[in-house]
Amino acid sequence: MFIRDTVFKYRFVILPLLLALLVASGLFWRMSLSSGASFQRAPAELDWSQDLFQTLDRSWSFYKSRYLISGERVQSANYGGTITEGQSYALLKSVWMDDPATFAKVWQWTRQNMQRHQDHLFGWRWGQRSDGAWGLMDDNNATDADEDIAYALLQAGERWHQPQYIQSARLIIADLWKTAVIPVHGHLYFSPGTWEAFRQEYFTLNPSYFAPYVYRKFARYDLPHAQGWNQLAQDIYPTLEACSNLTVTKLPPNWCAVTSKGSIIFSDKQGEGARDFSYDAFRVFWRMGMDAGLGSPAAKAYLQNHQYLLTDWQRQHRLPEGFTSLGVARGQSNSGFALSAALAQSHWVSPSLDKPRYDAMLAPDYHHEGYWFDPSNDFLQSVIWLHLYTLTSKPH
Repeated sequence: MFIRDTVFKYRFVILPLLLALLVASGLFWRMSLSSGASFQRAPAELDWSQDLFQTLDRSWSFYKSRYLISGERVQSANYGGTITEGQSYALLKSVWMDDPATFAKVWQWTRQNMQRHQDHLFGWRWGQRSDGAWGLMDDNNATDADEDIAYALLQAGERWHQPQYIQSARLIIADLWKTAVIPVHGHLYFSPGTWEAFRQEYFTLNPSYFAPYVYRKFARYDLPHAQGWNQLAQDIYPTLEACSNLTVTKLPPNWCAVTSKGSIIFSDKQGEGARDFSYDAFRVFWRMGMDAGLGSPAAKAYLQNHQYLLTDWQRQHRLPEGFTSLGVARGQSNSGFALSAALAQSHWVSPSLDKPRYDAMLAPDYHHEGYWFDPSNDFLQSVIWLHLYTLTSKPH
């Protein structure tokens, strides 16, 4: 009787407190349930983890309001119009932020406007063509976007119990197997797209497209090629290691290649900067962080063995917009791309330093509206966000 009367008497205090705790715990756990990584935290880590989740949540809100046109397509600052890379990032973030309404709108627009007629893959760029009409400007595909779209669809289907998403993903996965997986002397490689030049003279590779955690998931849904997807997930690591070892810094180049004899070499078809560690290659640390979070020993070993970014940060307390293959810094300005990549790596080298390093590296250039550095650059915001998302997994 006493307990009941006490609870009733103080109900206006107790109920709001309980509600606040439920909201906070929901924010803390809602992203973690989608990726399969281990997200259990010790009490001392909870404040930082909740701060990180709140930062990601605020950044997602800013991203939707600033870059999503009509809530369905990302306006690209670098290319104009819309590219599949931006759509894939919006889909991934929608799943991880438990935002089914945004996911549905982005997916519907992407499927209707960017999916190719000849298969279930996507033309990489949509915009206003020379004749004034709006539509696909290039129906060659970029396989990083294709794989991320399929991965997002699988996660969305599982999380929200939407079998139509899983069926759409299966069709994309089947066409990726046909067009993007290349065997060379018993080793499997992942092609960056359907451009003819990618297969002339040698097979062009983009290390930032390598996503072993994606291929393992594909193996669960594409049973006829399950063995092949699992092999690709394994073969990625020696390929990435060989590409990274081409540079003085042991950082991955933006582009590399495999010859018909199986040798790994630089690819110069992409012009100046192809050998550099910069705007493409930064994302390798996101991909490796994702795989490490799902328990891959190979991913953790890669992150622990290629520490030039952290070493340079500790020496200079800034990081430039990448490095040439000879280790020369690309410019002098502090780069959110490089800093966030270093944070993703640091999480698997010195996880106890996540908060102090974030405070030193990125927090000074974070704006309370929900963006880092330059609010006009959607790609920068996504790369930083994706790198920070990997910090939500607990090192094993």
